[in-house]
Amino acid sequence: MAKEMLRRVSEWDWTNITTQRVNSAAVAVFDEERRSRQDLFPVREFYLTEIATREPGAFLDGMVGVYIESFAPGRDHTRHLAKALAERSDDLGARHRKLMAALPELFRPDAVPIALARIMRDADDAYAHLKAIGLHSPHTSGLAKAAQKTFVERLAPNLDKAEARRKLFNWLTPENGPVLQAGAGPAVEALLAPWRERNPPDSLRNELSEAIIKAWNDPRLHAGGIWSGFDNGLRAVLLRWLTHQDMKFFCDMVTATQNSPMWPPRRDFWLKLYHDRMIDEAWVAFGSDARRYAQQNLLRGGKTDMNRRFGRQLDRGGSTSLLIMRIGNKIVVDGCHSYKTHIFRADDRRAPKLYEREYYCDDIMRASPNSKPHNSIPSWSQWVLQHV
Repeated sequence: MAKEMLRRVSEWDWTNITTQRVNSAAVAVFDEERRSRQDLFPVREFYLTEIATREPGAFLDGMVGVYIESFAPGRDHTRHLAKALAERSDDLGARHRKLMAALPELFRPDAVPIALARIMRDADDAYAHLKAIGLHSPHTSGLAKAAQKTFVERLAPNLDKAEARRKLFNWLTPENGPVLQAGAGPAVEALLAPWRERNPPDSLRNELSEAIIKAWNDPRLHAGGIWSGFDNGLRAVLLRWLTHQDMKFFCDMVTATQNSPMWPPRRDFWLKLYHDRMIDEAWVAFGSDARRYAQQNLLRGGKTDMNRRFGRQLDRGGSTSLLIMRIGNKIVVDGCHSYKTHIFRADDRRAPKLYEREYYCDDIMRASPNSKPHNSIPSWSQWVLQHV
């Protein structure tokens, strides 16, 4: 479309072309890939001239949309479009007059991102509010992307408080819109930053970690998306939370479904190792019975997809669930009921890998070079410590 417009401008040929086609081509001419290309300079000049001279209507209103979508602070094309449109502001349609009433700085490129960020911060639901004032695609417009940085920075000091978190999640994961993906990384970093040196309450830690991995995937399973450039220290915070949470899920499930007196001291032993920061990673593979129990009793609020969040243990009719841990250079597998504890070296090719979708507990048992039952808790706990 950009090349077609270049030909038409060069030859001044306007046969068989609609206003809609001209507006669609403007999107291409002013997009990130083409807005600085020298060969398209005559086309950009054509659009600026047409803004100045064209009668009110679809073309003029369409160019406001091009300005909003292609907005980039400090860029020439944004300044030129803003200046041209500002001079025609009295001729814009009702939708854009409404937007200008809510955002008088619309055609002041240096001021409008901060003004829009202020509107977003003051709104209870920034996504819904931006749609209401006339920004139909809040997540994808260049203008909203420019405002988002300031919006997040203004909320950041208060993200240890529920109201600020709710405002940010209303923007990132709107009820009536898509989850923000491009540019969401810094916002998720801001959510985790208050907890870099301290731990939130368990309920908040669980709520945050489940909401984050539901929206942007589990960083243990997905390296792309927001996780590819994520702050390593804050990623470690989330991984530590997920390790604790997986251990808690496993322990709570066994506590609720098993009456053995051997279990409470085993549970306390593993949780103490976690709190002593000996357990580096943990992953749960639920058997079928435990999955049903966990879904009904442990995972409230509808924020967890069991199929993505945990592995499956398929041997023994799904009666056994596994807790798979990395402790230094060892892989440790513990199971519910009478399943022994198995310890592998992490570099042993027979060692089960963390974060797999499916496990077979009998295969792990047969491959294990080192195992011990729990029939004497003092002896068992000493054995674990010696081998890890």
